[in-house]
Amino acid sequence: WIEVDLLVNKLIGGIVTWGRGGSVNIPQWVKTFNVEYRVDGSNNWIKYTNNTGSLLTFIGNENRQQPVLNDFAENVIARYIRLYPLTSYYGPTMRWEVLGCATCKSSHLFEGTF
Repeated sequence: WIEVDLLVNKLIGGIVTWGRGGSVNIPQWVKTFNVEYRVDGSNNWIKYTNNTGSLLTFIGNENRQQPVLNDFAENVIARYIRLYPLTSYYGPTMRWEVLGCATCKSSHLFEGTF
C-alpha cells in the first residue's frame, strides 16, 4: 500500500491517479485499487465501501500518461489515506493526488463507514 498523511483532518472528495512518470519510458500503472482512511487521533482504518457496504474497487489507469479521476460517491473526513493496488500493468507504479478541502465546514458531514 501507499499512504499519505495530510497533517490534519480534511474533507476528501476523490483521488486522481497516473501511471509511472519521468523521462524513462517504462509502461507501468495500477489498474485497480482499494482505499482506506482514518481520522486524526484514531487507530482504526475505515475501508471505503459502496452504498451496500461492500468494499469498493476503484478503476485505475489504462496507460501511464492519462490521469484517471475517481470521485467519491460520499465525501469522507480523513487525515490519512491509503491506496491498496490490486492489479497492475508491469508493476504497481503510480502517481496520485488526493482531492480535498482543508477549510470546508464539516458540521453537515457524516464521519464513519458509508
